Amino acid sequence: MITSFFKIPTILLSVFILGLSFANPARSQNSRTPGMNYPETQPHTQPSSPRGIDPLFILNLIDGLSRSGGSETKVDLSPDLAEIRGRISRLYILLARQYLLQNQIPAACSALDKAHIAELEAYLQKRLRSRQPDSTDCYGSQLQKISQLTGSPTALIYATTSKDGLDLIFVPPSGSSAPISSSFSSYISSSMSSLQKSDEEKSDKTKQSSTQPSRQVVNRATTAEMDAVIQEFRSNLRDASSYDFLPQAQQLYDWIVRPMEPELEKAHIKTLVFVMNGNLRIIPPAALHDGKQFLIEKYAIASVPTPQLADLQRSDRSRNLQVLAMGLSESVQGWQPLPATKIEVEAIAAQVLSGSSFLNSGFTIDNLQSQVSDKKYGIVHLATHAKFVGQSPNESFVQFWNDRLTINRLASLQLSMNILTLSACETAVGENLGLAGVAVSAGAETVVASLWSVSDAGTAPLMISFYSQLRQAPSKAIALQQAQLQLLRGEIKIEKGKIIGIKGFPAIPFLDSANGVDLKHPYFWSSFTMIGNWF
Repeated sequence: MITSFFKIPTILLSVFILGLSFANPARSQNSRTPGMNYPETQPHTQPSSPRGIDPLFILNLIDGLSRSGGSETKVDLSPDLAEIRGRISRLYILLARQYLLQNQIPAACSALDKAHIAELEAYLQKRLRSRQPDSTDCYGSQLQKISQLTGSPTALIYATTSKDGLDLIFVPPSGSSAPISSSFSSYISSSMSSLQKSDEEKSDKTKQSSTQPSRQVVNRATTAEMDAVIQEFRSNLRDASSYDFLPQAQQLYDWIVRPMEPELEKAHIKTLVFVMNGNLRIIPPAALHDGKQFLIEKYAIASVPTPQLADLQRSDRSRNLQVLAMGLSESVQGWQPLPATKIEVEAIAAQVLSGSSFLNSGFTIDNLQSQVSDKKYGIVHLATHAKFVGQSPNESFVQFWNDRLTINRLASLQLSMNILTLSACETAVGENLGLAGVAVSAGAETVVASLWSVSDAGTAPLMISFYSQLRQAPSKAIALQQAQLQLLRGEIKIEKGKIIGIKGFPAIPFLDSANGVDLKHPYFWSSFTMIGNWF
């Protein structure tokens, strides 16, 4: 039984940690213990220990035993099991670093993917179902197919902080299928889920030469240094009357993006997808600045907790743009009223897209579940208050009319739609991507969520513009980019009690109190981030 197994993990973990402590990347391990089924190894291909300990074997043993006894899907974990998943996450990070020391980048990517999944499982105390098999090229082949079907060359950037510095892995489209260590290959599947052949043959303009993932290390960017800059960056960004955030925006750009600029230019990248850890997840990449322009002016941007949790299959957005728009405009349970929500919800459901809208007393969890169960909506838009608190999924919630939907309850709803938008406060905050990460694991292909307490007046123009772009934009990330650029460039304004400048739409009646709001400031447009399937 899985519960009895964890009477012994402390010993196994101690052995594994010992193995990592004495790991010698330049050596291979040839010793064998009789009766054990060891993966085949080759010289100089895996981290090993002079004391005869194979850390990868120990880690795979722990992980395999902890997964025995049931399906990976919808399995609750006890606190003890969740704690073990957290330890396994940290150990995979160490393993990834060992692979990077040997320049085994695909193996490092796979270890990082497993680390992020284990971390999220530990937080939720639930097993998560991987949507993608392990990749032998850091999903470079998948990126090539996505680049072709969107017409936007797309790259991944893995950014991992540590006390020693920032590790960056750049994955271009058409990543090479260079072999990884044989022991790791025995643990992962080399098969890749493929997109339709017609998608593979689309748009020859985006084809890139076969290139391999590359790695850069920023030694001076330690976790402590980056956390201090991140906190100052976020604090300054939330002051819409000041541009004091620019020094931090440029410093973070220099750390995270500038080292990869030659590779980005070489591959003609137009869409960037980030896989990040720790406090890197609470920064808005769109607002990073190179000294001349914001990152969003150069790239469409999205994030994934790990590619393994993202649905990387193309959905036909043009056939499923029915929207369920729900929200709060009145004060409930001590929260401030959100008068712009009524305009936002009704405009999205009736003017921009077609669908159903429910406000205030109609905005209940039971009604959400009932509506979603009909499975006719490709988009669910929730405009309300929300809060991400501490490290407990039971303390984080979305506010409904008469109740709070906690993370654990949200996961149980199985929100299997194309897009879930949490037009609320702080819905993507936290080291585990907050409610947005949970929504991805709960079944939504794509989540659009906010990184801080957003302006009621500023949110409606951005959301209305985003949905107006969806039908024609080559990808969802590009639709969000176009909406953000419209605000940044001053094309969308609030004047004389109306939202003006949304392409294809007449002026939309709005709040007189919002007149004069400067929507060009990144406080208004950079808070919302896209997580999950970006195309």
